[in-house]
Amino acid sequence: MRLGNSGANNKGKKYIKIKPGAVATPENQAKADIFKEWFGSFYPRLQTELINKDTYDEDVLNDTFLRIYDKIRFGGLEIADYKAYFHRAFFTNFMQINIQESQSIVTPLDNHDKIDDSENDEELIKSKWELENDIFDFVYSKYPIHEFELFKMYVRLKPAITYADLSDITSLSTSRISEIISKIRRDICKQKDFTQRRKSTLRKTEC
Repeated sequence: MRLGNSGANNKGKKYIKIKPGAVATPENQAKADIFKEWFGSFYPRLQTELINKDTYDEDVLNDTFLRIYDKIRFGGLEIADYKAYFHRAFFTNFMQINIQESQSIVTPLDNHDKIDDSENDEELIKSKWELENDIFDFVYSKYPIHEFELFKMYVRLKPAITYADLSDITSLSTSRISEIISKIRRDICKQKDFTQRRKSTLRKTEC
């Protein structure tokens, strides 16, 4: 199957913006659930295809899923070809994130400009530790305990653990894990205080 305007340079392409407080209709929810089932069954193949293209990023993969899922659920997005649409959406997100990261990288100091200041190091470590704990407190207060524990496990063990590993540990499907973690990450990125504090630690932002 061919996706709408896949060969027409996006002419007439409609972009769906989800309004705050939007409610899914039963029809759109059903369509979103069908897409979620496809994503879950097609997940290993998507991973392989993206790895072969040297563009695989698990967070981008799952964030792309959640964005499309929300557009179907709340905006009624019609997709004729899941695979073609997903690959295009993934590539767009992948490029945007790489551009953002390249812009947020702090240029390293030359050797003669480096400062050996253990007090500054301790302050930086303390700031990162406090930020991480505040983020965990935020997630704990807002999400069910099992979702909080899943997110905490992923953050603490990343990059040594993958969604497939979490699936084996929790018996949840990779698509369900993707939905939970992507939802929490996006919620965190909406918190301006967290974003500003992360930038102040000179780390790359993931938002």
